[in-house]
Amino acid sequence: MTSDELKERIVEALETLPPEALQELVNYLDYIRFKLQLVQEPSSSEAASGLEGILEGYRFSAEEIEQARREMWGGLGENLL
Repeated sequence: MTSDELKERIVEALETLPPEALQELVNYLDYIRFKLQLVQEPSSSEAASGLEGILEGYRFSAEEIEQARREMWGGLGENLL
């Protein structure tokens, strides 16, 4: 079936739907468009390699990194006992 034939079938089906179903259909179409965007996005490995662009111009010393680690992990396990 060609793209034009599919579109024609969709229009015909739209004309048979009750008005209250149209909003549900719009929501579903929005979902499909969103899902297709996710498929077309770069993979996580490609996205991860692009992170250096986000951090461009920032320089972190070993001390700053160690301090951030202490702040993140410092309280880990304190409430386990």
